[in-house]
Amino acid sequence: MFKLKLTLALILGALLMLIALQNMASVELTFLLWTFETRRIVLIAFCVIVGIVIGRISGSLHRLRNNKE
Repeated sequence: MFKLKLTLALILGALLMLIALQNMASVELTFLLWTFETRRIVLIAFCVIVGIVIGRISGSLHRLRNNKE
């Protein structure tokens, strides 16, 4: 099972790198009242990291809830 997860993580990492390398252009972001400029690669990496953190937290909460039952 560990090898499967590692393989999937490596494949997803390679795809992320491929997407990031093709999206090096600068973009303007507007969040509420703030506007700033950054590269797409930073935005993509930020979204991926936030998704991983949310997935890990929800998985941990799910396991805790199941262990109590």
